[in-house]
Amino acid sequence: SIQGNKSENLEEAIRYCLAALEVGTREAFPINWADTQVSLGNAYSSRIQGEESDNLERAISCYIAALEVRTRDAFPIDWAMLQNNLGNVYSDRIQGEKSDNLKEAISYYEAALEVRTREALPEEWADTQSNLGVVYSERIRGERAENLEQAIQYYQNALQLYSREAFPSNWANIQDGLGIVYFY
Repeated sequence: SIQGNKSENLEEAIRYCLAALEVGTREAFPINWADTQVSLGNAYSSRIQGEESDNLERAISCYIAALEVRTRDAFPIDWAMLQNNLGNVYSDRIQGEKSDNLKEAISYYEAALEVRTREALPEEWADTQSNLGVVYSERIRGERAENLEQAIQYYQNALQLYSREAFPSNWANIQDGLGIVYFY
């Protein structure tokens, strides 16, 4: 496992990714460039140092850049992962209107589910279902009761895979999410 301070490790990861992009350009090594964009986006989305708002915007830029190469046709699983990542970042996004950001998050998650089906990628499907549960529980637009019912449905979908026995941590997180929804 990685030793040291998480904040410092993330800064180191960002430095290495930026250094890699100096040589691994999109033109010379498009697949490696896209992979580095994903790694950089992941580092920025988890970054502790700096302004959270700036870090999230950088993560969005990196993920969108990676989509130039990691297209749905050429790399459907990677494309769906990036859609899910963008949904995650937009659900946490600080810049812009919260209602617009949640709408974007929903769009990205729904796009991810075009590839992340229960049959093809069950764990990824359940993860995205759970993410949609979170976003609908926070959704501002629309009728509050309808949003909460939708959140419950997405959480219940995720529980079709995330059983207490097989995925105790995921199961517990969903139970927590359902508790919050029912509290409202």
